[in-house]
Amino acid sequence: MQQINEIWEVYRSCWSEQDANKRVSQLSTIMSNDFEYKDPNIELIGFEQLSHYMQEFQNQFIGASFEITDFNVHHDRIMANWSMVDSTQKIVVNGVDFARFEGNKLKQITGFFKES
Repeated sequence: MQQINEIWEVYRSCWSEQDANKRVSQLSTIMSNDFEYKDPNIELIGFEQLSHYMQEFQNQFIGASFEITDFNVHHDRIMANWSMVDSTQKIVVNGVDFARFEGNKLKQITGFFKES
């Protein structure tokens, strides 16, 4: 469980990581090469594509970050409830991610949130 928490914390923090090289390096340590990501706005494959999407997020929501509000794990699955907060820590949107591990790496994340 501790290792999964650490992996999820790296993933969460990458959404705020400004250095693209560092972000890709961190993602590569926690995600499979054929990692899949889906949310209401996009479908992509690979941590490099996800890193690019994270950069677009940072450009659109300057100073925003994510806080995990609830986290449940069983077998090779995760459900993480989260809040996106702006630079003043005001909640902008709430959502939930469902993830699947393969071995000790993230294989798939599907995010749900209301589009605004």
